[in-house]
Amino acid sequence: MPEPIFETIRLPYSVPYYAQISSPELAESIFVHGMDPAQDPRWAESGAQSPQEYVYWVERACGVACLKMCVEAVGGPTRSLIDWARLGLERSGYLIHHNEDGSSHEVGWVHSALAEMAQASGLTAEARPASLEEIPKYLRQGHMVIASVSYEAGDDRLPITRQGGHLMVVIGVECADDHPQAFYVNNPSGRKAALQAGARLPLARFAAAYSGHIIVIGRA
Repeated sequence: MPEPIFETIRLPYSVPYYAQISSPELAESIFVHGMDPAQDPRWAESGAQSPQEYVYWVERACGVACLKMCVEAVGGPTRSLIDWARLGLERSGYLIHHNEDGSSHEVGWVHSALAEMAQASGLTAEARPASLEEIPKYLRQGHMVIASVSYEAGDDRLPITRQGGHLMVVIGVECADDHPQAFYVNNPSGRKAALQAGARLPLARFAAAYSGHIIVIGRA
C-alpha cells in the first residue's frame, strides 16, 4: 500500500484576526469566569456607543467578527465590529423569534444575510451546505470558509455536545490523500490565544462541532 500524501492547504493571502470582544486576552475571564464585559477597558474600540451596547453584542458578534475578517482580508471596507452588527440588524440578519407570551428566542445570524453583506462589500459569497471533504476544495481555490460549529470547539477543556450555533473562519486544512485531518481557524471566541488566531482543531473535534453549513467567501 502506498504511503499517504500529506498536504497543508492554506489561503494565498493572510486573514486578519478579530475577536468578538475588544480584548481577546480577556476571553477566558469573560466567557468562562463571568467577568462583566462592561469592565473591558477597550470596549469603545468595538464601535459601541456605550458599555451596555458592547455587553449586548459580546455573546452575539461571532458572525460579524467573521465577516469583518473576511472582508478586510481581500481589501474590502473597514468597519468597526458594532457597525457591522448594526448593518446586520438593518438587513434582518440577526434572527430573534418573538413568542405570543411576550418571551423571545434568539436564533442567531442568518447565513444568507451575512453572505449578502459580503456581496455588498464587493466580495463573492454563498451560504450553502457542505461536507467536510468539500472544505479543502474551496480553500484550494483561494476562498475563505466561514463554518458553523459549536462554540465548545474553542475551549479544549469542554466536550462537544452540540453542532452549530457559532461561526469561525477556516483559513487552512491538513489533508492526507485529500481527506481532512485538521482545520486551521480564526475563532472569534477562542478562550485562550492558542485557540484564537490560526488555531488548529483536529478533525475529530471539528467534525463533532460542525453543523454541515458554511459561507464561502472570495475575491470578486
